[in-house]
Amino acid sequence: MVLHKSVFLCLCCVLLVSYAGGCATRGEKMVQSFGKTRARVSQAQGRVDATQGALDKVRNATAANLTDAFRGYKEAVDGLEQEGQDVKQRAVTMREEADAHVKQWQKEMESVKDPMIRSSLESRREAVKTNFKLVQMYADDARKAYEPYLRRSKEIVQALTIDLSPAAVKSLAPAIDSVMADGDALRLKLAAMQHALNNIANGVSPIGEVK
Repeated sequence: MVLHKSVFLCLCCVLLVSYAGGCATRGEKMVQSFGKTRARVSQAQGRVDATQGALDKVRNATAANLTDAFRGYKEAVDGLEQEGQDVKQRAVTMREEADAHVKQWQKEMESVKDPMIRSSLESRREAVKTNFKLVQMYADDARKAYEPYLRRSKEIVQALTIDLSPAAVKSLAPAIDSVMADGDALRLKLAAMQHALNNIANGVSPIGEVK
C-alpha cells in the first residue's frame, strides 16, 4: 500500500504522543501525533523564552517593582520544571520507538513492487532516518541542557526567597549572567530540534531536497 509522501515522512516522528483513537487510519494517526510533537517543542521554546525574559526583569527591577518581577520569575521557573519533565520523557520514548517504526516501514515496503516507487520510498526513508537520528540527538542535548538550567534557576529562586532585595540581586549578578547563558544555549538546542522536525515534515534531507 502506497501512502501519501507526508505520511511516510511522519512515520518515524512519533516522539511521545500515543496513536489517536477512533477510526482514523494509521497514517492519519501518525500525522496527528507528529503535529502535536512539533507543537510541544514550540511550547518548550516558549517556556525558555518566558523564563529568560522573567529573569531579565528581575535583574533590571527597581526596588518598587522587584516583588512583582520575582513573582513572575518564580511562576516561569515552575512552568519550566513541568516542561523539563516532558522533554526528558520524550527523549526516552524516542529511543524506544525509533527502531520499531523503521522496521514497520521496511515491512510495508515489501508489498511495493514497482521499482520506481520503491526507489522513491527508500530514498525518503533514508532521509527520514537521518533526520530522526538528528532529532534524537537534539532531544538528548535539550534534555541534558534542561537539567542544569532548571536546577540553577530554582536555586536563584531559593536565594531570592531568602533575601529579596536589590542588594541580593546585585550580588547574584554573576550567577544570573551564567544562567542566562545556559538558557541561550538551550534555546539553540531546541531550535536545532525544531529544524530537524521541520525537515521531516517538509520531506527535506539534512543535505537537500528528497527526490
